[in-house]
Amino acid sequence: MELDVTWQRTVKVWWAYLWRSLLAMVAAMILGAIVGFVIGLVLGAAGVGPDTIQLITAPIGGVIGLLISIIPMKMILGKDFGEFRLVLTSNETHPHTP
Repeated sequence: MELDVTWQRTVKVWWAYLWRSLLAMVAAMILGAIVGFVIGLVLGAAGVGPDTIQLITAPIGGVIGLLISIIPMKMILGKDFGEFRLVLTSNETHPHTP
């Protein structure tokens, strides 16, 4: 049975996603800092300048953040919110024929 999208239900889903996203951001920052430090150390030892190192490590940090950002969404799909849970359903009522 489909429920109405109310502000109360929306806030429950938003909060579930928000706090998990904040934790994921912290994890991404820590992981990005570690990866950036290691890459910077190696490139610095190879004589690469700081501007070039930053040019290389910044996009890597962005990719790490993007990859980790999907984890909170996966965590709330299927989550039980008491009176409802988030599920994925098909829009098709019959098999698709090409």
